[in-house]
Amino acid sequence: MSKNNKERNNSNIIFTVIVIVVVVIMIGIIYFANNSINSVSNVTNKLVSFDNKKVSPSVVSKLENVSLSNIKSALSSKSSATSVTPITGEPSIEKDNLPRIIYVGADFCPFCAAERWALVIALSKFGTFNTLHYMTSSAIDVYPSTPTFTFYKFSYSSGYISFTPTETATNVPSQGGYTPLQTPTSIENSIFSKFDSYPYIAKSSAGSIPFIDIGNKGLIVGAQYSPATLKGMNWTSIINTIYNKPTSSLSVKILSSAGRIIQSICQITNGKPQNVCSKI
Repeated sequence: MSKNNKERNNSNIIFTVIVIVVVVIMIGIIYFANNSINSVSNVTNKLVSFDNKKVSPSVVSKLENVSLSNIKSALSSKSSATSVTPITGEPSIEKDNLPRIIYVGADFCPFCAAERWALVIALSKFGTFNTLHYMTSSAIDVYPSTPTFTFYKFSYSSGYISFTPTETATNVPSQGGYTPLQTPTSIENSIFSKFDSYPYIAKSSAGSIPFIDIGNKGLIVGAQYSPATLKGMNWTSIINTIYNKPTSSLSVKILSSAGRIIQSICQITNGKPQNVCSKI
């Protein structure tokens, strides 16, 4: 065999080996990618299966009994949530002779999903959720299938405040959007339109949800922390982290957000109940 033929054969062998190696690597990448996609899909499906299921009394109790001292500590953390925006020069709003809190959100909204954790914990210091349901944000939006709750078909009783939430849409895609669910009353829509716009918030954020008006004295538009904080978690792991790791990033974000809401509510209840407001 001539030297040239020998070199040509060696080149062919090397080329063949390289092709085989590349093919094996590509097969491996596709295999692991498919496994990852299937794994994420399985987790998502498991979370979504809880949508609209009633939250058990034991879980509601856990949310109600989050430590006030841990909430206060979270408020003093460097990574605590931003303060509720104060509203000045506006008349107070009431319902049933109680200071009124208006919430406008939607089940598909991941930012609403994050904020509901803080809101449920905060409201539980002023009353009781008799009925609450599990929910996940949209599976096809940013921060997909974030575990949360829904205020649709909820029941809440309080001797201090009146809470009137509206979930405007489900998390089920429909005609380029999501299936409509509830409509704000004329009063709620008037307040939403007024305060969910400039100059109360940036022009670019007008109409954003979640929207929370705390007695026309405090305003929250958008989530106080990123839904990314809840990535890879479920309801049990979130609650366990809040209880067992109160100084973790997740706990501080949720608890300080709840603390800001509690502080704002205490302003419209004249510091009642004292055993809550005096400790925050």
